[in-house]
Amino acid sequence: MNRMQKLGGLLAGMALTALAQAEPLNIEGIGLSRDISCKGQDVNISGNANVIHLKGDCGAVEVSGSEHKVTLGTAKSLSVSGAEHEVVAERVNALSVDTLNNQVRTAVVAGEQSTPITVAGTGQKLDLRLEGETRLDVSGIEQQVRWSSDEPQVQLSGADNKVERQ
Repeated sequence: MNRMQKLGGLLAGMALTALAQAEPLNIEGIGLSRDISCKGQDVNISGNANVIHLKGDCGAVEVSGSEHKVTLGTAKSLSVSGAEHEVVAERVNALSVDTLNNQVRTAVVAGEQSTPITVAGTGQKLDLRLEGETRLDVSGIEQQVRWSSDEPQVQLSGADNKVERQ
């Protein structure tokens, strides 16, 4: 095999690896229990009552459906929608929580620009440790957001929402 063939094979292998990592991990079902290594990939969790443990560094993590219990290490972003999820993350760089009665506990670490945290819907409960400049936008009804560390910029609307330092 000449050098050009070897180089072509190496480049093809690298391209396949990049394509495999670009595909998100899709976890769909009811009552599943899984431990998964993220390896930088995006993860979509949907369905009902799944127990998912994500290990390592994740890309964008999206949790939808209802009643999931999710733990994860780090993620570029975390989006939680649907109803009655419990999500615990070590650290995320952006956070969005929407719909009904979700619980989220994580550290939100800002990058070079102000990091957005969006809370909407009804009855969300968030416990956040904020690191760096963050923007907290809380709307909807009966949200409870408790935070520690760096003080966020807060935009508050809706009814019966509470934003307080721990």
